[in-house]
Amino acid sequence: MSTAACLCPIRWQRLYANIEDTRYEVEPSLGDTATSLLFRAWCAGCNAEYPHPFRISATRHQAA
Repeated sequence: MSTAACLCPIRWQRLYANIEDTRYEVEPSLGDTATSLLFRAWCAGCNAEYPHPFRISATRHQAA
């Protein structure tokens, strides 16, 4: 896992994960999810790897 931190003015504001060649917007989660155990998330602004649990966003299913 990368130790690079998010360099955006508002840290970890927009996150995404690539799942089977599809980019999904994800959001922080309080605990591990099946998605965060199987895939990695990245900052949409600076592409730093997000090191915490996440889930697929309920309000924004697929990123543009």
